[in-house]
Amino acid sequence: MEAAPWYIAHFFEITGYLLAIILIPRILLERRHPGATIAWVLAIGLIPLLGVPLYLLIGGKKVKRITKNKGWVAQDELAKAWFRNDNFLPPDNRKVAGLLMNSGMFPPTANNRISVVDNGIETYNTLVGLIENAGNSIEIATFILGRDEVGLRIVEMLARKASQGIKVRLLLDAVGCLSTRGSFVRPLIKAGGYVKVFLPILPIRRPWSANLRNHRKIMVVDGSKALVGGMNLAREYMGPAPYKKRWKDVMMLITGSSVDHLRTIFRQDWVFSAGDEFEHCPQYLSPEGEGSIIQVVGDGPDIPDRPLYSGVLAALSQAQERIWVVTPYFVPDEPLSATLGLAARMGLDVRLIIPEKSNHPLVDLAGDSFLPVLVASGVRLYRYQPGMLHAKLIAVDGRLAVVGSGNMDIRSFQLNFEVATFLYDHDDVRQVIQAIKKILKDSRPVTLDKIENKSKFREFIEDICRVFSPLL
Repeated sequence: MEAAPWYIAHFFEITGYLLAIILIPRILLERRHPGATIAWVLAIGLIPLLGVPLYLLIGGKKVKRITKNKGWVAQDELAKAWFRNDNFLPPDNRKVAGLLMNSGMFPPTANNRISVVDNGIETYNTLVGLIENAGNSIEIATFILGRDEVGLRIVEMLARKASQGIKVRLLLDAVGCLSTRGSFVRPLIKAGGYVKVFLPILPIRRPWSANLRNHRKIMVVDGSKALVGGMNLAREYMGPAPYKKRWKDVMMLITGSSVDHLRTIFRQDWVFSAGDEFEHCPQYLSPEGEGSIIQVVGDGPDIPDRPLYSGVLAALSQAQERIWVVTPYFVPDEPLSATLGLAARMGLDVRLIIPEKSNHPLVDLAGDSFLPVLVASGVRLYRYQPGMLHAKLIAVDGRLAVVGSGNMDIRSFQLNFEVATFLYDHDDVRQVIQAIKKILKDSRPVTLDKIENKSKFREFIEDICRVFSPLL
């Protein structure tokens, strides 16, 4: 009787190592990012009893392409031809826009209006106004729907609009909305609205997909107005009144042709998750007309070229005067880190603004390992003081800005489904710069001495977390 546990343990140990022998060649053949490959091989080879089940659960890198035969690309051939024959963008921005289009993204459009919203109360009031005034449809995708008064109020509003005959669709991520995707949203379903879950974990319908999360935040009303950015639907991000623990975040209100592109991305995710179509999006609104020049980028593990990463890297590489980056989680790969460091060494004003302490300690440890080299090269580091900083902003010179859901980390660039907007109009870029300046006022500069003043044990832990950062 006493020997039974030993045999069971030995069986699992042998099984773990056999699976490791099978999985390691598979990982090598997947041609992942080198850092991710090393991290998984180490995790599986050194600790197979932990690494093997972890890989089977969250080791996913790709999914069957969502955009296949549904295409946000083929619809815009006329717009692409117009872009190629028009010089409404300066050369550097044209190169970035062309790269994104060659990666399968929408072309930029020039008839938009945007407004940067950089506080939770204003964002909440804006969203409430959009919902209350909806006359035809409401489509919302969110990573987190809070089980709090904000989430409850939004569900109540959506249910009321659904009962009035408005077509309401709510797309929830399976992990981020784990506690609110069941009975919490039942009032909306009973009222005639639709709720779907993106890539459910259990049952595991798609092996190796549990790690691939829909991190997008898209809110489209009547196909004409949209909110996009970093805020989830929870009190930490937004609400009708001040909240002591509210995170600093930024959203953007958009009207114009780009809304149709955002709605197309939502529709692709909906069809992928629900398996049912809804009314076809307009192919394309005329790109002509005065207004903000915007290019929508929908990125994810279903798109081989990872255009968001490529676009950001290209934009940073062409900077002439300034690169300002705001991100809650900073875990870059070597090309991104090298690009920022090289720009600083060339005399550019390179600033990196991150939280004093984020809500993910292991990610902080991994990210901190990159900071000494960057600051030594001339990058100016700031840490946001009032609380958690969750905004995702990039400003390059005064000519290009990026606002969206993606962080400056490996997860956003390699694993998550993200959405971003590239802004090419000087006035719009100025709005983003003003939002960054507000964040800078509440941030403290960090010197190289402060960064290097750490124990050897802390450095060792940071280096370990850095090795495994692709898994965080």
